[in-house]
Amino acid sequence: MKKLLSFGELLIDMLPVDNDNSAYAPIPGGAPANVAVGYQKLGGDAYFCGGMGNDHFASQLRHSLEHYQVDTEYLFTIEKAQTALVIVSLDEVGERSFNFYRHNTADLLVTKAHIEKINWLALSTFHFCSNTLTHDNINMTTLSALQAAHSHNILVSFDVNLRYSLWSDTADIAKRVFACYRFCDVVKLSADELTFLAKQTTTSPLEYIQSLLDEGVTLVFLTDGANPAKVYHQTFVIEQAAPFIKPVDTTCAGDAFIAGVLYHLNHTHTELELTEKLNSSHYVKEALNFGLKCGSKACLVKGAFPALPNKKAILD
Repeated sequence: MKKLLSFGELLIDMLPVDNDNSAYAPIPGGAPANVAVGYQKLGGDAYFCGGMGNDHFASQLRHSLEHYQVDTEYLFTIEKAQTALVIVSLDEVGERSFNFYRHNTADLLVTKAHIEKINWLALSTFHFCSNTLTHDNINMTTLSALQAAHSHNILVSFDVNLRYSLWSDTADIAKRVFACYRFCDVVKLSADELTFLAKQTTTSPLEYIQSLLDEGVTLVFLTDGANPAKVYHQTFVIEQAAPFIKPVDTTCAGDAFIAGVLYHLNHTHTELELTEKLNSSHYVKEALNFGLKCGSKACLVKGAFPALPNKKAILD
């Protein structure tokens, strides 16, 4: 069983339809949802778990996930709650900025009771991001899910993916993020996130990475835009340059990257156990290279779900 469950926010990205950000189109998105779709498009099998409102946007979101054959058994409708929105603005080189409309929205109202409906025995991998750590209730729900995944010996993947404007007090970030690491096998950080978290914990970036490895994380993936990416393990460090591209939209590059890494770890060299692959520099380098190709391909198309590449696009 190699099924992924991606947990977190499913929302509407209001994406600019022109270069001056003067008009927007509603596009399904949300980092964990992107990872579920990305994993599925590569040929994997994915659930999405999260909350949505009972509104027009919710219908669009469910239809979009089902269009890409993501299993929506754990997509919960939260009555009298709205679906979250985010305004995405792009600069002249395709880099994005975000303005979230997320006050008591459905994605924040998923509870431990919802998590208890999950059949953990059907899963190989659990993936989440930090946007479910921003508020007390959803933070506790996330920790419940992590404990359940960890107790069932499921691979746990954490793309930290910080959106600072979502936190009422940024002083909470480092503590809540660090509390998750002891349940995690794979962690992805951007260079900017690493700098922020190291500063918050008064450590150097390398000391911060080592603290994750000491906490039990097996692999720490570090991405830095167009610069080479790295992956850290207790016994090795790998560096790999990203493919050279001219980006159109970087909205889901990181999500495509981690979807590619998780797909490769689950679906190649199937004669090996996941733990063997996580501790092999050879197989980890393959996964890093595959993830970078996925992230680069996703930058060539506007939007989220449509931009995520299929396996044929990567192999070509």
